[in-house]
Amino acid sequence: MMIKKAVFTIAPFETYLEKTQHGTEVYYEYEKYELLSGYHNGEKAYFLIDYHTGLTYQVDYATADQLLELHRSGNERSLLHEMTSRITSTANSYT
Repeated sequence: MMIKKAVFTIAPFETYLEKTQHGTEVYYEYEKYELLSGYHNGEKAYFLIDYHTGLTYQVDYATADQLLELHRSGNERSLLHEMTSRITSTANSYT
């Protein structure tokens, strides 16, 4: 049985700017992908920037934790797969 993964939602640049206006924390940059977070109204939001396309995606907490764990463990192949498998040109589809 194949498990469908929800793709990352493309975050408009204005949303990204608004949610990171009180500072950002960069967790890693790998293969031209960067995971970072910011605070807005006391709430933390995670974003993945794809420097290949220039798009910014909003990342849910559970997925951000999973990406961070893969990065910490040095499992780059799985990290890259988890990031790229959730990036598509259609924000509301599933892979």
